[in-house]
Amino acid sequence: MDILIVLTYAMVAIVSAIGFEYFGLMTANFAWLMGAIVFLVASQAHAAATRMQERSSLEEEIVKLKASNLALAEEFAEAQNRLDEIADELRTEAVQRDNALVQEVKLLEDLVRRIGDEEDIIEAEPAASAHAVDIETVRSALQGNRVDLYLQPVVSLPQRRVYFYESFTRLRDANGRTLTPGEFIDAAERAGLMTEVDNLLLFRCVQIVRRLTQQDRRVGIFCNISLNSLRDETFFPTFLDFMRQNSDLASSLIFEVPQRSFVERDATAARNMARMVDFGFRFSIDQVRDVNMDLDEMQRAGVRFVKIAGDRLLDALDGGEPIGGVEGGAIAAEDIAALFARYGVDLIAEKVEEESTIVEILELDVAYGQGHLFGSPRPVKDEILDTAVDSQRVTA
Repeated sequence: MDILIVLTYAMVAIVSAIGFEYFGLMTANFAWLMGAIVFLVASQAHAAATRMQERSSLEEEIVKLKASNLALAEEFAEAQNRLDEIADELRTEAVQRDNALVQEVKLLEDLVRRIGDEEDIIEAEPAASAHAVDIETVRSALQGNRVDLYLQPVVSLPQRRVYFYESFTRLRDANGRTLTPGEFIDAAERAGLMTEVDNLLLFRCVQIVRRLTQQDRRVGIFCNISLNSLRDETFFPTFLDFMRQNSDLASSLIFEVPQRSFVERDATAARNMARMVDFGFRFSIDQVRDVNMDLDEMQRAGVRFVKIAGDRLLDALDGGEPIGGVEGGAIAAEDIAALFARYGVDLIAEKVEEESTIVEILELDVAYGQGHLFGSPRPVKDEILDTAVDSQRVTA
């Protein structure tokens, strides 16, 4: 392109020189000199125009680069601010987690101290039977924090996929032998230690739920809580504050009470249940004897699950008993689960042991099942709780 421009300017210069000479405006030598001047002037003018164009383009590029650099600087600043925010959030979460662990340790120490304080008040009694244990064995297991958590699966029907677990307490004596509730509950009740047993179980539930959620395993755990724990005005306020600090576990931790305890709860227990519901926690009712329960009252109290033994539910239907406020025979069997669902309550058929039972339960459109047919209670592996326990000791 540059060669063509030079040739064009040369042609213009030659034509100009010939024209000057032809029309007698100049002598031949002077005409060609003027042609050379025209060529130089045209070349310089073109060069100047080209430089101006290049300079203009360069300035535009510089402006664009400055704008790009400014945009990148803004993006970097925003990214840095977001990183700072994330770092602050992580620090806040770490502080909250540490505070929760410190509170947990203090509560555990309080429990152990209370167990020790009662030692001088309650006189040890002999075992009631060959399989029962004495009060001192129970107290020693609690003071040594030898409280184990057993989990039994709660499955969806008919898929039998595990959605929840129910937790159970087992104690271990000084020799490591596992003590079932049938062996230690009587002694614990005589010693006034059932609240401590319940609360240690609650801590174990919080520990396992925290561990599972850290592994991104979303699983709900039913944790039994007694009426004594709900109305314990000395210990429960502290425990309530602990649950408030762990309210992020509310979707995974469900507190379970027997039907009789729910019906007989006093104003203190009802108020404490309401406070836990305010923190997002839910309740479940088990050990159902009377299937004609007040669903509206349960909904107001934050009850979201009801467990009825499979055989008990089938017998109630066959016997034409009133269920959930509906007269016997006034509602179809397949609509029973929908009746509970209208009050935000999921029905769980528990204590299911035989395949023949589950066949009949499936006709009721019950959402969940529990029992040895789907899995027996099994101990939680020690390594699952090791991290939480070690963290408590470090924090303490």
